[in-house]
Amino acid sequence: MIKKESPFLLDKAKFKSRRGLNELDQILVPFVNEKFQQLDEIDKILFLELLEFEDVDLADLILYKKIKSSEKFKKIITKIIEFSSEI
Repeated sequence: MIKKESPFLLDKAKFKSRRGLNELDQILVPFVNEKFQQLDEIDKILFLELLEFEDVDLADLILYKKIKSSEKFKKIITKIIEFSSEI
């Protein structure tokens, strides 16, 4: 099991949060830098799973709110959206 304070998850999140779409970079990179370590382990894993989505799908979920996320990702997407409204 991966420890909560493991730098592996943070490093992976930093790498995967750099996207091909600048609008996502402007939200995801600061989110990782400022909030990722505060997430519980489950949310960290869900965030990393979310980063496996294609840029267009992530943009639709986070930026444009065009499609509804599954219940599985709802909590972490809400945290990202709330963070983005603060920056």
